[in-house]
Amino acid sequence: MRRNFLLLITSAILIISFGISTMVSLQSLNKLIKENNHENSVIYANEVSNTVIDVFSEAVAVSQSMNNTFIQSLLKNQDKIPEEQKNKVIQNFLSDIVVKFGYSTAFLTDDSRMAYHAENGFVKTVDPSNPDDDWYVPFKESGKLYELNIDNDQANDNRITVYINMRMEDSAGNFIGICGVGVPINQILSLLRSMEEQSDISIKLVNLNGDVQVANGAQLKLQRSQEEIKAAIKDYDFSKSYAYAAKGMDGFCIIKYIPECQWFSVIEYQGGRNSILSTMLFKNLMICLVILLLVLIVFSFVLGNFTKRTEKVVEESLNDELTGLKNRRAYQAELDRLNADGNMADISVATMDINGLKVTNDSFGHTAGDELIQAAANIMKEVFCENGWKVFRTGGDEFVALICSPVSDLDVLIADFKEQEKLFIHDKITELSVSIGTVQGYNQRGIACVEDLIKIADKRMYTDKENFYSQATHERRKR
Repeated sequence: MRRNFLLLITSAILIISFGISTMVSLQSLNKLIKENNHENSVIYANEVSNTVIDVFSEAVAVSQSMNNTFIQSLLKNQDKIPEEQKNKVIQNFLSDIVVKFGYSTAFLTDDSRMAYHAENGFVKTVDPSNPDDDWYVPFKESGKLYELNIDNDQANDNRITVYINMRMEDSAGNFIGICGVGVPINQILSLLRSMEEQSDISIKLVNLNGDVQVANGAQLKLQRSQEEIKAAIKDYDFSKSYAYAAKGMDGFCIIKYIPECQWFSVIEYQGGRNSILSTMLFKNLMICLVILLLVLIVFSFVLGNFTKRTEKVVEESLNDELTGLKNRRAYQAELDRLNADGNMADISVATMDINGLKVTNDSFGHTAGDELIQAAANIMKEVFCENGWKVFRTGGDEFVALICSPVSDLDVLIADFKEQEKLFIHDKITELSVSIGTVQGYNQRGIACVEDLIKIADKRMYTDKENFYSQATHERRKR
């Protein structure tokens, strides 16, 4: 509540300040514009630059975030994962990005297999000899962190798209692929068209070679020749903010480098508009004032919603989808936290492994196996989670429960767990059994880290499993 109040007060101050400064500036604005088109051109160049940065900065940040430890680990260990499962994980990862941020596409190229994935799944094998894939090797060899590339989106009806190609490297700095997102070119064209119509100017976005990358259909033919543009780009002084050249009586051409996308904005004005410029700018300032007012009013609400969504995404990334328990990523974070704390004597551990899951999968299918896992997880929630433990699914049928305190009634909890197993009812599966091994840090010596306690619990759990399979009625799973 206080945050929203402060934001509203700040908004009011900004609006009043903007209004006062606007009224004072408008008295001399028309005269200044007529006397100095040079200053006008800088305003346009900065506005175009900021617009382009607004479009691509988030896309670049999102593309960079895609090269995370999860994807690196997935690609590193992909030989251990079924191809269909790996492709599905990558597809879900890319699809989530498209849905969350609204891009036209998201992609990932695995360099080890030259496999190109998009939000719709595996698309193709990259072939550098194919003209459609001739972007891959030059970018890989360039050493650049990222670049923008305009191409047809073959996974989405060949729509013209601006791709952010982001370099992917593992923790050792080895190249492992390219990832990124696609921004529809129509989004950029719409923004540029609006600015062109308002200010009677021509706007082009040009690459480092002087080739036009983005321009509206009616403006594709540059007022300056292609050769003039390329010569100006070649002679551009990067130590300066822009390059300016007067044209005719009151026209101009200004070129400004936009490092965020490694393009130049080329803005041209033919002249003859100064008589109406003051009125037009006044209208633009009023529009900006209204937009500023609306943006500042909704800012507090957007900020609150964004914070909640971010927290939800983070929480979901730490949960196991099948069981609702914490996943292996959360498990590793918990181990790191407990090891950093260093108080091993207060830690209690229970490791668990579902008996007969392989037999269940082979006999009744993986759906039945999933239901067996979920039933076991529900018991873990009731017995452990309800008593303050944190339970993690660390593998297919493997679980670890942790609590940072000695437990006086640990035997009672385990007995309760075994009683809950007996209540399991299923139309195909006749039995639910979980092998359990426990240990408490306070009665152990020579414990340096949580992993030492887990090893002890694992050993006891496997002893429990041996006892289970030693019974004649239980078929031992075959690995």
